[in-house]
Amino acid sequence: MAWLNMHNITHRYLGMSPKTHEQWLNIMNASRYTSYECDIYNQGPLVELIENKMAQKLAKPKALFFNKGTVCQLAALKTICEKQDNPLIAIHPQSHIAIDEDLAYQHVTQLKAASLGAQGKPIVSADLDSLTHTPAVLVIEMPLRRAGFKLAEWHELKAIRQWCDANQVHLHMDGARIWESAPYYQLDVADISQLFDSVYVSLYKGIGGLSGALLAGDEALITDCGIWRNRLGSQMWSNFPALITGLEGIDKQLPKIKSWVLRAPALADCLSAIEGLEVDTPQTNGFLIRTTGDCAELNQRLDKQVKQTNISPCKPWSQENNSSKLYTEIQIGADHNKISDDELFDFFNQLINP
Repeated sequence: MAWLNMHNITHRYLGMSPKTHEQWLNIMNASRYTSYECDIYNQGPLVELIENKMAQKLAKPKALFFNKGTVCQLAALKTICEKQDNPLIAIHPQSHIAIDEDLAYQHVTQLKAASLGAQGKPIVSADLDSLTHTPAVLVIEMPLRRAGFKLAEWHELKAIRQWCDANQVHLHMDGARIWESAPYYQLDVADISQLFDSVYVSLYKGIGGLSGALLAGDEALITDCGIWRNRLGSQMWSNFPALITGLEGIDKQLPKIKSWVLRAPALADCLSAIEGLEVDTPQTNGFLIRTTGDCAELNQRLDKQVKQTNISPCKPWSQENNSSKLYTEIQIGADHNKISDDELFDFFNQLINP
């Protein structure tokens, strides 16, 4: 898109910062992990290292590396459903699995989905009463990104865990942003992970790797998922760029994520003073802001301001479902300190009130 200027080194991103080929190569060339033997077909010391690191962080017996999160979760869901001889999964209608994967669970693995939860809200225990059939697996996305990075309260998660135990339902976490969610509960990621039977995590979001994902769970699940990893095309000849940058991110980026979350409330308070702008209360490092007007016109002004200021603070605006309001996401990422709250206030104030 025009507002992503990859070659302007002075350009500043509040959220995820795209990198040039040269920047990726510099990260890898400076890494101590380049001295390790190269992986082949998901085997090798780097694969073992990243799997062991993630299993330990998530307090699970074992973890399995995948080249992509979509494949990771498809493998997990299919394996669980096969074991229980039940093709039904329960997912939120705004979950990544429901919205962003072109119904891969249905077309690729022939699974069926029960929609669970209300628009704009995370799944809570009361939603379980709407299920007419017992699923093999219930998926909780933490946070629910499409609903505005929303999280269920801890007592709700524990109640969902109790229901899953009583009904022999596997509880799986879509934890692509689990590191950004943990501060809300004032718990370690390992404590949250222990509430779930399996956890998927992304290597390229908060961790900042080039690509990749991991699935953590018990020995039997992870071993069985290896078959579907191969069937779904994740048996790559080599994944060394993802492994090296992922390990670098675990070492260097992961410890910084809490600071991104801590900035979000202050920034939200700052932006809430802008006339004509509605600002959600953040639970993680991401939140939604809303306004009214013509979407195309607003995005034209956004594109113009991004080029003038060399600041990218948000995604393009979109029309909110069943509403006259427009919304966009605010995410705070690795380079957020390069943009002050005052600059962001001025940016959005000029955008909303030209």
